[in-house]
Amino acid sequence: MKVDTVITLDNDINCLLLEKAVYNTDNYYLSVVLDDSEEPSDEYVVLKEIVENNESYVMRVDDEATLAELVKLFTQSFGEKVRNLPDFEDAE
Repeated sequence: MKVDTVITLDNDINCLLLEKAVYNTDNYYLSVVLDDSEEPSDEYVVLKEIVENNESYVMRVDDEATLAELVKLFTQSFGEKVRNLPDFEDAE
């Protein structure tokens, strides 16, 4: 699974994978649920990647302690990306 790709869940809901974090050797993805027009909604979900028999699938993360740790990792990753953006001068 890769960031910036859309996956379809078993219930036919599409999610855009926004960010990846590794926590306790497992891959987690912050994703946004896409609406019927394939546009981002205001619903976000954290998904854990499960790999069995060379097949990947995901499960929703609901554990509050795990979510709290993942939010820290996603925030840190976002902060690093922002710091690495090129400097832009204010447009007038």
